[in-house]
Amino acid sequence: MKDQSPMPGGRRLKVALVGGLSLAAIWIAGIALGDRVPPLDSWIVGHLYSRPRTVPSAIAAVVSGAGTVIALALLLATVSDLLRRRRAQGARLLARHAALLTACLATMALQAVFQRPGPPVTAQDWTYPSGHVTLLTALAFTAFMISRELTAAWRATVLVASTATLVAVSAGRVTLGEHYLLDVVAAVLATLGVGLITVAVLNLTRNPAPLRESRSAES
Repeated sequence: MKDQSPMPGGRRLKVALVGGLSLAAIWIAGIALGDRVPPLDSWIVGHLYSRPRTVPSAIAAVVSGAGTVIALALLLATVSDLLRRRRAQGARLLARHAALLTACLATMALQAVFQRPGPPVTAQDWTYPSGHVTLLTALAFTAFMISRELTAAWRATVLVASTATLVAVSAGRVTLGEHYLLDVVAAVLATLGVGLITVAVLNLTRNPAPLRESRSAES
């Protein structure tokens, strides 16, 4: 099977620009707000907070933990399928995707830069952006980029499953009072921003593998 041709330089520049804008958005928000809490976040803490040892908090805690397992399993399944279909070529591709995952995870360091306190109900320190959601987004984004080397069905599965998991876990972290809504949104934007810039630098912005090619590789 032939490699997909790289995207032209203009496409790579656009991908990097979108990533840069995402990063700029969370920097501007973090600097402009300082330690102030947006009205929506104040309302959420006052009305949607799930107190400890209640059924909603137990459900949110289970979803939060299961989400990490699901995202990791999704990534490992995608890696396994790539190696099965593409063999030696897949192993070479994974080296660059490992660099992508590492770059996305490095977004967690932004917590030490902004040092914004979390919701007072749990007295969490340095919650902007959310480390938990950063981890999930990094795993999901890397899995999706790897799935672009596979079939259209794989890409759709990864996109739908990772999005649903990310939304559920983010909602759980907010209702548990571990993070503000702003924290989880910033985590997604920051991780995707770093991820898109890294994708452009590593030239991972290739056209997805056609479905017919992926099927021929199995025969």
